[in-house]
Amino acid sequence: MLEISSFPHTFEVFNHSELKKTMRNRLFLLLTAFAFLALAGRASAQGVLTPQVQVGFLAGPIGGINLVAYNSAQFPILNSEPSCFLAQNGSDVAAWGGLSLEFPLGNANALQNFIVGEVLYDSKSSKFTNLTASAANTPTKENGVVYNQSGVTTALTANVAYLEVNLAYKYNFTPGPSPVGPGIQIGPTIGIKMNATFNKTVTVTATNGNPANPGPATQTVTSSTAVATAQSLRIALRGAATYDISFSNDWIATPIVGYDFPLTKVDAPENWRASSLFGGIAIRYFIHG
Repeated sequence: MLEISSFPHTFEVFNHSELKKTMRNRLFLLLTAFAFLALAGRASAQGVLTPQVQVGFLAGPIGGINLVAYNSAQFPILNSEPSCFLAQNGSDVAAWGGLSLEFPLGNANALQNFIVGEVLYDSKSSKFTNLTASAANTPTKENGVVYNQSGVTTALTANVAYLEVNLAYKYNFTPGPSPVGPGIQIGPTIGIKMNATFNKTVTVTATNGNPANPGPATQTVTSSTAVATAQSLRIALRGAATYDISFSNDWIATPIVGYDFPLTKVDAPENWRASSLFGGIAIRYFIHG
């Protein structure tokens, strides 16, 4: 068994500008893809389709990716070392998807207003940023053999997911007998916690206990523990830009790019919130009433 006699506090300062730069780059890619799909839809629709008056509602699958961002207080990765290995904030990519319903409102010849309902599996899983990821030149001892150039590194991720119900108002800037062109939508989302787990990885480089050659031996230990104080409900506001593309009078594809702003915390003790930039596409079929 490895005995670690001390942990010097070696700090690695979290670079907020790098995180912001990464999130800006990811948002640029999402917006570029959204613009490409919108232009492609406009080009394909010109002179090809003649929309017919539709009465009923639209239904179909929806899915995409989240660019998850964690905002939290500093907290220890290892409870046994509350001041040596600290985590705060973080970011990563996660998936979301489910079923979408869209109900037209008003004049069937000039549809611009819609109520959108969604049931989603929404992953907010991400990596945390280590403020003090490692302790270098840490003496370790085994079988009486001391090795002064040992080290300890840590990593922390979280698996967080919700079953969400979204209700939104959608407005299209272009009226038509079926959904067409650019629009915006906004509304609340309520999620039930499906998973909230911390995944910890600790790698120790230490003495091998050999008096003749006390060189390093490396051991990596991973563990997963439930976040006992995670809140069971998540409430957020979800706003997005959309673009409806008609592939026929019944099939509508809708690229979507938006932001999910949390009103509740994942976990109160760590002051931990999970927000996301998201992008995706809905494929809906017009079910005639």
